[in-house]
Parts: sequence; structure tokens; C-alpha cells
Amino acid sequence: MRTFRWVVGAALMSFAVGMSVSNRAAADITSDRAAAILIWPDVATDPEDNKDTLIQVSNTSQEAVLLHCFYENANGHCSNAPGLVCEEGSDCCQDPSVTGCGRCIPGWSETDFRVRLTPRQPLGWLASEGLSTFPLTGQQFSVGPDGSSNAGSRVPPVPEEDFTGALKCIVINDDGTPSDRNVIKGESTLILVDQDQPIQVSKHNAVGVQAIQGAVNDDRELVLGGPEPEYNGCANFIILNHFFDRGENPVTGDTMSTRLVLVPCTEDFLRQIPGEAVVQFIVYNEFEQRFSTSRTAKCKFESELSLLDTTDPERSIFSAGVSGTLTGQSRLNPIGSGLIAVADETYLGSGAIASFNVHYQGDRPDPDIITVP
Repeated sequence: MRTFRWVVGAALMSFAVGMSVSNRAAADITSDRAAAILIWPDVATDPEDNKDTLIQVSNTSQEAVLLHCFYENANGHCSNAPGLVCEEGSDCCQDPSVTGCGRCIPGWSETDFRVRLTPRQPLGWLASEGLSTFPLTGQQFSVGPDGSSNAGSRVPPVPEEDFTGALKCIVINDDGTPSDRNVIKGESTLILVDQDQPIQVSKHNAVGVQAIQGAVNDDRELVLGGPEPEYNGCANFIILNHFFDRGENPVTGDTMSTRLVLVPCTEDFLRQIPGEAVVQFIVYNEFEQRFSTSRTAKCKFESELSLLDTTDPERSIFSAGVSGTLTGQSRLNPIGSGLIAVADETYLGSGAIASFNVHYQGDRPDPDIITVP
């Protein structure tokens, strides 16, 4: 009898614990399951370099879905020529249209739009062009199987021809309030066209944040993780498996380079305030020797790994010469905002680029907040 009572008590305890945590958020940032918030961390266009980004989004449900989307413009601009895009101060000294030198002032702004997808509908557009004509507009003989259409949809081009930034789409109800429907998936394809080389494409999945069923309210603050979550939280750790820069790929013989892109989970689209985090990097080589560094990530942060800790790539802890091995693993711990990441490998000999999604691990104790207009 004593054993029987212990088993029943344990079962009841397990049931009670399961009930008590059923609405807790998990670090389930995902790139392979449908979600209620979708993030494309790396959107870029540059007509001079024939660079563009193909955005794809799909409705996985049997019902129409409405999306509120935000282009996040992370371009810097010159103080002596506000219309001139820059990455560093030297960019503000070389343009013939300006005199003297200026400072490169970091920037962040959003451009929002709405898209309605019919049941099971995929949709795609080039970031440089947007989408003005939709396949199902609501006109005669141009509706979905249930009579739904894309009426009211608008996808503008990115706000500047030379653009670097991100895209975020949120599932909403018809009245504009957030919805807990996990029904959208997406992909991003970077396209590089060089007349002297084959067309280069590099593709990765958009990153999804799943809503917690029944927890999403109708206010304008979307709570990711924490003690009272509406959506799954951003991860406590980002795990990146990579080649060390300047190492030689043993299969292709190419010298390798890895670029990392980070965007904050916390963002205030209403007041135009980007998120920010201090990122601690713990780097392991194949012998499990450990290196460390840290950087601040704000708006959209992107860098070649071997330029994260120094201006001389040969002296970086991310270079193959310093690490002593060809491959390694980096664990990123964000302090402040949580982070979404994507990376790509460049094969310097052939010029090929391969994007890939990273791994996420652990729960952040504090929530991230997305504030929408």
C-alpha cells in the first residue's frame, strides 16, 4: 500500500507541475516550424554590386491570415550629406558630391506595411522592388478557394536603394491586434549577379517566434519570454559552429570566412527605438581551448568573425592561425536584449556563399518586448 500511494502521489505531483508550467515560455526560437512572429535578420540590396534579397513567406493554415510587417533600416548616413549611406567615416570623404569629411552616424528606422495571405498561399518579392500586383486581388475570377483574396495588401520596396536591415512580420487579427496563430513560415535568398561570374545565391530560413495559445492579449506590447509571456522567449545562448577565418576548407581548398548577423529581440517600433545587447563570446577550438571577447550589438550588427575583436584579422581569436584548429564553436550570451542570429560562409577562392541558421539554447529570465504602433 505504501508503494502504491507513493506512485499515485508522484503521478499527481507530475500532473500538477505540468499544469503549473503549461503557459511558461520556452526558448523555442525556430527556423523549421510555423510561428506567429517571423524575422528575416539579413535583408540587403545594393544596385552597384547587383545585390538583392528575395523574401518568401507562406501561410501554412487553411484560413486566411493578415500580417503586419516592418522593414528595419539599419543604414548609417554621413553628417555632411544626410542622403549618403555609409558604413564608416571614410565613406563620407570619398563621394564627389560632398566637400570635406563627415562622420558616419548610425541610424535605425522602420517602414511598416500589411499583407493578407489566402489559405496555404506562398508569396515572394524582391526587397528592391516590393510587390504592387498580387495574384489574388479580389477582382472577378481572382480569389482563393474560400473566396478570400489579397485585397488591401501592399509591399513597398526597401526605403533606400543601398539598404541593409531586417524584416519582421507579426500575425494580427482584422482589427490590428496581435494573434496567437502560429501559421507562417519564410525564407530569405541573397542574390548576387556578376557578369564575370555565375549568379550566386545563398538561402536560409526566416526565424520564427511561436505564440503561446490563449496568452496573447490585445495591447501593443508583445511579451517574449519572462514570467508572464505571450510568446516563446528568445534564447539565453546562441551556438555557432563555424570554420575559423582564413582556414582552408579540406574539401574545396578554398580559404574560408564567416560573417555573423545579429538583430535584437526587443524593439520599439512605436517610438523608433532599437534594441541593444552586450554580447559575450566564448570560443572553443577543436582541443576545447577557450578564448573570449565581447561586443555591443545594436539595431543590426554584422561582422566577419575575425573583425569582431580586432582590426587585424590575422591576430583575431577567430582566425585559424591564432585558434590553432580549422573549426570551432562560439557560444554567444546576450546581456540586455535577446538576439536573433544568422551566419554565412564565404569561399574566398570561388566566391560562393552559404548561409545557415544557428542553434538556440536556454531560457532568458527577463522578457523581451516588441512594441508596435
